[in-house]
Amino acid sequence: MMPITSHPSLLAPGVLGGVRRALLLMLLLTGMNAQADDCENVIKMDGLFSKAHQQCPFSYYAYRFHQQSLMCGEKTGETKWKQLFSQGASTFDSKAASMGKSALCAKLVKDFPMTVKF
Repeated sequence: MMPITSHPSLLAPGVLGGVRRALLLMLLLTGMNAQADDCENVIKMDGLFSKAHQQCPFSYYAYRFHQQSLMCGEKTGETKWKQLFSQGASTFDSKAASMGKSALCAKLVKDFPMTVKF
């Protein structure tokens, strides 16, 4: 896996703001089991990618965040899981509104080639 510090597209200033920080965190977490402290971010990423899967013309979507999210749901409880999932989906909507849906979809494909593909 490429070290995060050498991944230029993730370090580009101002591209995704807070989402970029969450994406960096998720890159760190993909090789680990979801722990309680990390579950909130995993669930939010599941919400973001689930919404992206509906809105972007992806030909492939790996459900890795969804699988981890479901495991985390057992720890957080259904009510908290739904809230966090919704926050992730809302993040997709706000970023799509600010940078354009096509640009956001392309950014997700570029930054997460093992998760989504056109």
